[in-house]
Amino acid sequence: MNTATIEPMLRNATIKAIDGVAKKLATAESKAGTKAARLLSHWNDMDEAQKEQAAGIAIATITTAVTAIVAMRRAAKSPLKTAAKKVAKKVMKKRER
Repeated sequence: MNTATIEPMLRNATIKAIDGVAKKLATAESKAGTKAARLLSHWNDMDEAQKEQAAGIAIATITTAVTAIVAMRRAAKSPLKTAAKKVAKKVMKKRER
């Protein structure tokens, strides 16, 4: 899989999704005066380059977090597998006697 072609597609999809939500909810949220309303109004005021940068940072952060979680799970499972193999070998040795 070529990550060079996926990143721009992912960035554009993220920007389009946030744009759609931000424009629809900005008026409703502005009446509530919440932090989400301020964030959405800030997003609507950003130019395209700023939106691309924000989406790129979000994608990189999420990708790094997911990669770290996968790596930790693999590291956690590896000792279990080796321990299970050791137990299985001991059981087999006892049965052979």
